[in-house]
Amino acid sequence: MPAKRTMQEREKELQSLLATPVGRATLEKIAAEYAEATGKLRPARSSAVTYILVHEKERGLIAD
Repeated sequence: MPAKRTMQEREKELQSLLATPVGRATLEKIAAEYAEATGKLRPARSSAVTYILVHEKERGLIAD
């Protein structure tokens, strides 16, 4: 199992995806998959990056 990334490392990784249309689509896909898995919709004004970070933090996928 790979080592957990810190919040800052994961945020930087996700933000780098914002640079391209394919990356933005990837972020939206991840956010949609997380929403489907939890039944929690992403708030209208939150970014996909924030939604993903919160989801991963709540599930212990990001190190403190």
